[in-house]
Amino acid sequence: DRNTVLRLNAEAIEEFRVTVSNANATQGRSSGAQISLITKSGTNDFHGSLFEYHRNTVTTANDFFNNRAGVPRPKLIRNTFGGSLGGPIVKNRFFFFYSYEGRRDASAASSVRIVPLASMGRGELRYVNTSGGITTLTTAQLNAIFPVGINPAAVAAFAEAARKYPANDFTVGDSRPDRLLNTAGFRFNAPIRTDLNAHTARFDLNITDRQSLYLRANVQHDLFGGIPWFPDTPRPDLWSHPWGIAIGHTWTISSRFVNRFVYGLTREAFTEQGDTQGNAISFRFVFQPRGFIYTLSRVTPTHNFVDDFSWVIGNHTVQLGTNIRVIRNNRVNFANAFDSAITNPSFYAGAGQNESGAINAYCTNNPNVCAPLSRAFRSSVQNAVTALIGRFTQYTANFTFDRSGQLQPSGTPSRRRFATEEYDLYVQDVWKLRPNLTLTAGVRYGLSRPVYETNGFEVKPNIPLAEYFRRRREAEKRGVNYNEPIVMDLSGPANGRSPLYRWDKNNFQPRIGFAFQINEKTVLRGGFAMYTVPFPLEGINLTGFSTSTPVVPTADNGLTFIASLADPYPNGL
Repeated sequence: DRNTVLRLNAEAIEEFRVTVSNANATQGRSSGAQISLITKSGTNDFHGSLFEYHRNTVTTANDFFNNRAGVPRPKLIRNTFGGSLGGPIVKNRFFFFYSYEGRRDASAASSVRIVPLASMGRGELRYVNTSGGITTLTTAQLNAIFPVGINPAAVAAFAEAARKYPANDFTVGDSRPDRLLNTAGFRFNAPIRTDLNAHTARFDLNITDRQSLYLRANVQHDLFGGIPWFPDTPRPDLWSHPWGIAIGHTWTISSRFVNRFVYGLTREAFTEQGDTQGNAISFRFVFQPRGFIYTLSRVTPTHNFVDDFSWVIGNHTVQLGTNIRVIRNNRVNFANAFDSAITNPSFYAGAGQNESGAINAYCTNNPNVCAPLSRAFRSSVQNAVTALIGRFTQYTANFTFDRSGQLQPSGTPSRRRFATEEYDLYVQDVWKLRPNLTLTAGVRYGLSRPVYETNGFEVKPNIPLAEYFRRRREAEKRGVNYNEPIVMDLSGPANGRSPLYRWDKNNFQPRIGFAFQINEKTVLRGGFAMYTVPFPLEGINLTGFSTSTPVVPTADNGLTFIASLADPYPNGL
């Protein structure tokens, strides 16, 4: 998935260690738990394993809402399988190990969506009146109440939705099985596919009796099936295809000196497949044809260089080393590539009260035609009549710009390549003061380059926020207003400017710990540790090159209009 870069197969794990807190100076970058894994290696004998686990729908139960709606039990068939093989290539010298683990899920999840009833597809509005009965207003009557008229395109969309998705659930919407009004629920079992494949391979070479080399590779190809908005709409699947390699060299220089070097490359990669490639159009509280999920792809390669040198001096073991990381984050995001429009009763004058009020006034003046609506159903009537009128009351236009500030065509994704480098150094002394008492003391230093965008899509405010607030406080003391505008200006090395934020060069992280064995069954541990956490690449947004601009047609509840479809942005973008 997008939260786990690489997972290791169960058959490939030789041992693991978890440091919950107070890690030594050799570990860092996070104040949370530190987990170390060692993969299996081949030996002079061939060893292998095979396994298969099966789970079937017969062992699952249906849920309450499916039973009530008459929807069958969701399917769940899961198979987890795999195996491993290891042995010698050249005995006593060169070995291999390989492991594969796969998982296949054929399952389903119960889902419910609000849908219009067939009456809305005929252009009718139904509500509970003050006498407790049901009143139905036809298209002709609604056109008499609302001079703007009922939108035939909206009515046609509701008719098609009611045909494709017949209501079978009454946990949502304004209807009951014995009281059909305007909306209800369409419940269905959404098929979900999960297809996981993880490969782990390792090669070990004894170069000499003092030097050894290993190569490990991990490759994954995973598919996590998403839940479609409706049975016939695209699934928002998640494709995950990371891989990683590690090359390690251990050199026992003498009985006192050991050096270990590791190079690793981890390439996280995933694509969140959207279900929409166009504008998001919906009728709030009545019908939404898609989930309006837009595609996001990301590739994050991380190069890691680690060197650790150990020196044994009597009952002291001194360790010093470094960890250098080169990180890139490449992404393509369609989230701001399209506009959105919605029929929202809250954006009409009176926040929808004028719609329900107009119906009440019409029925009061025409008691032989209809009866006023019950107060309890005002909200549902406002939702339905706003949808039938079918005019977008809320519209947001998304604009994407290139580095020069040129507006890009609608549908253009945001492409970004963020980068940073991190440099860690550490030194540590493990002192076995007594056979049952060990003291550890060390310090780690970390230096992280400010995150930057390699193509120049990077801006920062011309006045730092801390300085801006300082000026506001000073102005407050003088009794004057301070409203100097903040301008977003280019930043970063690609633009020949200063970084997004300052370098932080004081990240010294002392570590102290002890382990005291009280008796054969009891060990007392304690310590102190200070950590620094680098700025995350995920925290960078698209400020300055992407913007959302709402269309505001009126600022006085319809008395005057400042925008129109012909000129939606009279005051500029």
